Amino acid sequence: MRFVKNIDRLEPYVGGTPIEVVARQYGLDEVIKLASNESPVPPFPEVIDVINEKFQFLNRYPDAECRELRQALAERFAVTPEQVTVGNGSCELLYWLSMIMLEPGDEAVFSDPAFLVYESVTRARGAVPVKVPLRGFANDIEGMAAAVNDRTRIIFLTNPHNPTGSYAPYSEIAAFAAGLPQDCLLVLDEAYNEYVEEDDSQQGIELFRRHENVVVTRTFSKIYGLCGLRVGYGLCPADVRDAIDKVRQPFNVNMLGQAAAMRALELEGRLEERRQMNREGRNQLYEGLAALEIGYVETQSNFMLVDVRHLSLPADEVPQELMRRGVIVRPGKPLACPGFIRVSVGTPAENKTFLRRLGEIKSGS
Repeated sequence: MRFVKNIDRLEPYVGGTPIEVVARQYGLDEVIKLASNESPVPPFPEVIDVINEKFQFLNRYPDAECRELRQALAERFAVTPEQVTVGNGSCELLYWLSMIMLEPGDEAVFSDPAFLVYESVTRARGAVPVKVPLRGFANDIEGMAAAVNDRTRIIFLTNPHNPTGSYAPYSEIAAFAAGLPQDCLLVLDEAYNEYVEEDDSQQGIELFRRHENVVVTRTFSKIYGLCGLRVGYGLCPADVRDAIDKVRQPFNVNMLGQAAAMRALELEGRLEERRQMNREGRNQLYEGLAALEIGYVETQSNFMLVDVRHLSLPADEVPQELMRRGVIVRPGKPLACPGFIRVSVGTPAENKTFLRRLGEIKSGS
């Protein structure tokens, strides 16, 4: 079969291995998954209740415009519903933005490494990815600014950064945004924003309010624990949303996802419980890794990079060995972080198991 030539330039996205597959492959009764930056706890019970209530209506299409959810998000962020778009996960928003902004020969700027979808959506459009190396595991904002030229149409900036978990102060990003051409779109990917401990964590929204070429994307997949339903959203100028509507697939967000996200927003005041759980989990991992004398990168998210270059096995073999012992993590090499693994913050019991298994590998036992 002859495909469009850009397809040959793409690599498929590979997610974390499912728990059931690992359990079956290695004959394990218990497997923990710390590979995909997921919430270690399920949605709030009230959210599960509203999902159950909607099952009887699955013979009907969902609201194609996500009207109620867009209204709720608009009220939450003090914007208009015309400035809110909702997608099947925030990844879908990245595809839409590439479709409305990129043509062959255009350029998209993002960090290297970065979320793998940035490169795939850029290449799929026949555009040129311009990768700016990180500076000490963090976004190099000055380097990204220097990479912008008259062919740059879109900039993807993750904060906190994925896969390193580092955080860029919004004072730096504000200066960057102020210097961009008006026809160049700055996309602030804030999938992990709710975990951030810094005082300026909401300044991305302020940048959106001040500039007509800034979009903020967020998701219900992480701290809200709804990744299985795929609901993300973007705050964007009204003309950007109008353009998105021309490429958006009909009924792209399912009924259960819309209802769950609505209820989750109403319970936003309880997110501090989950932030505290994540905070304690990060500290548990920091302390445990320090006791094992294993290096790591400090994080402002719900995951972290762990240095596995000095264990009893070659670094590339550590993820497979952890999997054999019932712990799924993300190998660093496919993320352009060779010598590291990316580990989600789990429950206290999951973190303890991970530390124990990693310690066994280090000692060769």
